[in-house]
Amino acid sequence: MKTLIQGGYVVGFDGKEHEIIKDGVVVFENDRVLFVGKSYVDPVDKKIDARGCLVSPGFIDTHFHSGINASDYLLNDANKLDYFASNYLAHGAPTREGAKHAHLKDVDIGQRFSLIHVLKSGVTTTLEIGGPGAEPERYVAMVDAVGIRCYTGPSYKNVNFFQDREGRLEYDWDDARGSEGLKRAVAFAKNFNGACSGRMGTMLFPGHVDTCTPELLKETRKAAKDIGARVQIHATINLFEFHTVMQRHRCTPIELLQKIGFLDPEVSLSHCIFISGHSWLSYPYGDDLKIIADSGASVAYSPLKYLKLGIVMESFDKYLRSGINMGIGTDTFPKDIISDMRYASLASRVAEKSFTAGHPRDVFNAVTLGGAKLVGRDDLGRLQKGAKADIAIINLKDIAFGAVHDPI
Repeated sequence: MKTLIQGGYVVGFDGKEHEIIKDGVVVFENDRVLFVGKSYVDPVDKKIDARGCLVSPGFIDTHFHSGINASDYLLNDANKLDYFASNYLAHGAPTREGAKHAHLKDVDIGQRFSLIHVLKSGVTTTLEIGGPGAEPERYVAMVDAVGIRCYTGPSYKNVNFFQDREGRLEYDWDDARGSEGLKRAVAFAKNFNGACSGRMGTMLFPGHVDTCTPELLKETRKAAKDIGARVQIHATINLFEFHTVMQRHRCTPIELLQKIGFLDPEVSLSHCIFISGHSWLSYPYGDDLKIIADSGASVAYSPLKYLKLGIVMESFDKYLRSGINMGIGTDTFPKDIISDMRYASLASRVAEKSFTAGHPRDVFNAVTLGGAKLVGRDDLGRLQKGAKADIAIINLKDIAFGAVHDPI
């Protein structure tokens, strides 16, 4: 069926960059865009009136957890001051006894709610880290029912975290756990890549630089190349990780990834906050940004996750100036990508001490073109002939927006 959307403001793509087409139209048939421009004269089967709206390429959420982070407000313990800048460790490390009592029914409800919530904010593609878990068929069926495009796979690592009755963190290392996890992730990728009528893509998701041995990370890159999958890893996400890696390997987490040959354009780094030179580290040595930029790896930044902790990336603009491809993820709750675009912009202005930083154009590019590059797709994140018809329509007439001069 051929459908015409009458804007409104249409965000078209001229082959190099986005452009705003006022009172523009988008025509699509099935899952492909046929036309983007000012007017379309050929007959269509259906018309959608989006005047007064922004017609945008669907957004790409480059870092998303549908399960655990749906509950972090309930589980955070504000008394754990020793978990300074610890990110997920403040709520994601159960007691050994408590870890045995998670119910699949509860996980399913949280995942389904999170997927619908992020879709509601205009996200049409998400990178879901660890979503399939122990029952991949159940998860794949859920993604198919929700209707979102999803790059996913089981997460794996060599270590599990627990806390004792006094709240002290414990590391439980097991080399076999990591290898078996990688095997399950590869099997998932082989079985489900292209599922959900082509909307499901698969990736490999080793946990964190400090929870995976260098050997497991090397095995991951080899496996990814063998099956043609991309990789995303949590990197430089908290102070524990930075100092643990520094103690074990006498280098930063980014330097370690470079040394073992992990970084290249097929890899994206989740969060990537505590790099050399960050003010919280007092470690001005080396040049992690240059290492990332030279490797071609991308960064998936989740600004709200860190603003909750009083931390900002230093800075979104600086990463872009260094030549790094940037994506934006929601990660934590609420999963609202438009708000995270705003947070990324404002956090960059604070870090740069400049109101000209964090340009709306740059954060919009990050959730469209940047995200598409991160997953290796040139038919996502843009509205042009031949692109996937992943389209978001935002009502600019809502009273929350006020007067609109530039919709971006």
